[in-house]
Amino acid sequence: MYKNSVQKFIGSCFMLLRKRENSVIFLGTAFLVHEKGYLLTSAHIIEKDVENLMVARIQEPEDFSKLSLDEVAAVSVDVVKTDDYHNVALLKLQKAFYIETPDYLLGQVNTLKLGTGLVNMGFPYGHQDMHVLAIRSSVLSSKVKLENGTKMLLFDTMIHDGMTGGPLISIEDERIVGIVIGRFAPLDDGGDFSRGINYPEYDTSMSYAVSIEYGYALLEEDGLEIN
Repeated sequence: MYKNSVQKFIGSCFMLLRKRENSVIFLGTAFLVHEKGYLLTSAHIIEKDVENLMVARIQEPEDFSKLSLDEVAAVSVDVVKTDDYHNVALLKLQKAFYIETPDYLLGQVNTLKLGTGLVNMGFPYGHQDMHVLAIRSSVLSSKVKLENGTKMLLFDTMIHDGMTGGPLISIEDERIVGIVIGRFAPLDDGGDFSRGINYPEYDTSMSYAVSIEYGYALLEEDGLEIN
């Protein structure tokens, strides 16, 4: 049931990294949304430091591979735009590549029904040097708004920190409908996790993504056409 959605997007997920003098720090997940090398992710994992960012894609993710790799092929990225209000960031590969992206990548949340099957992708244990892309399945549990009006999609899977910034995909039309932010904290309307703070007493089995429409907006602001 989930295989088609996974096959469509499995090549578009990247590890988001920051280069230091003698090391590389794992930040989370980013995903490709445009043939010109644009990616979306969560703004809070970048914080205010936009320097020395890179993305790396693990080759042949469906083959058996080592949990931790000695080397990964990383490409530098620029931060094009950020929307801290909705927790979304638009990145672009610094080098020009020929990238063939599938048609109809991004979906609409207004017509998304509760109970819709979902898939999210990312690198759950990248902070522990696990360089393996993971696929998680869930259903759309609720559609809510924060006090500031931000539209959020709640789903019934507890995501791990490294999957933050990854895509949330509807398996009905195989389109991305959200950007994964973190685990949902009901006492704080999700706010603490959107800022990257993790209080163990608030851990739930529910996670959330912000609507892909905020990603649409950043792409359109940069003059990009979206199909």
